Amino acid sequence: MFRILALLTMALLSSLSLGEDKVVSGLIVSGIEQSEDDEEAPFDIYARNKAHKCGGKTSNLFRFYNEYDAVAQRKFLLVLTAMKQNWSISLTTNGCDGNALQVNSIRLEH
Repeated sequence: MFRILALLTMALLSSLSLGEDKVVSGLIVSGIEQSEDDEEAPFDIYARNKAHKCGGKTSNLFRFYNEYDAVAQRKFLLVLTAMKQNWSISLTTNGCDGNALQVNSIRLEH
């Protein structure tokens, strides 16, 4: 009985993960935004499907930070291509930033 309870508890805790260091796949991009006008400003990705619980509730907001223009441009173009072609993306994440999940890398899925 104790083992079953322990397994159920572990399953519940893993499903409520805050997005630390994991891969999120099967996301369909519904929007892209860069709200700050700064060289190193992050850009936000909005997905159709809610995939994490940053900020205490389910969310569809993902955020990229890049200090290099070339890297930021490549990532933006990958996300824009996914949105235009209706392809899904996979993201490697790095924890929460408010109600957004920080993204390290992106991969297109066709």
